[in-house]
Amino acid sequence: MLWLDTQEKEKQELNVKIGIANLDDSQGIYNALKQNLIEINDFDSIPQDQRIYLETHGFLRKEVEIDFYVNLISDPNNQIYVAKIHNTEIIGFASIYKNQYNIKDFRTTLENVYINEKKVEDLLLLEKQKFIYLDQISILPEFQRKGVGTALLNKILENVREPIVAFIVELPLTNKASIYWHEANGFKLEASCDGKYKSKKFQWGIYINWNNLSS
Repeated sequence: MLWLDTQEKEKQELNVKIGIANLDDSQGIYNALKQNLIEINDFDSIPQDQRIYLETHGFLRKEVEIDFYVNLISDPNNQIYVAKIHNTEIIGFASIYKNQYNIKDFRTTLENVYINEKKVEDLLLLEKQKFIYLDQISILPEFQRKGVGTALLNKILENVREPIVAFIVELPLTNKASIYWHEANGFKLEASCDGKYKSKKFQWGIYINWNNLSS
């Protein structure tokens, strides 16, 4: 509890404002992405000490250009939440896809999905069961572990009713920091999956925040 209280105090001291992104925010969002991005082709060349650092501090994998965020901001079916200080400087963001269904169609790189419970299977695969897909959450390194990511998630939870689904990389490099953050913020490991992207074998854990619904 002390850790959460400290996070909230630090967030307040930073005077962080959370809101929905507009087109003027696209460059700041892209900058926050680039500071945490590990490109696919770089995985094999990462030395062991850096691998340990990335596992414990977190990283992003999705390689996109700034136009990706321009289009996302312009699409009413998706949203990007931004965290700003001084009302202008973007220090982090979280992007979501709203009202998604059938994770296999949505994540076209998937080859296999492993699900043990029918409730989870129905949520992820049936069209009648909608979920929010948390695509990316990225905080500038100097503002990490100060409650900014949790503030972004809490704002999302205020605005949506559906469960929130997130993928976390387990192979070729385990994102332990992301696993810890998601579990600390109400997500549970409910399934797993694997597939290929750019000829690289990937394995993901599928984490779900049931958003006040009985899990």
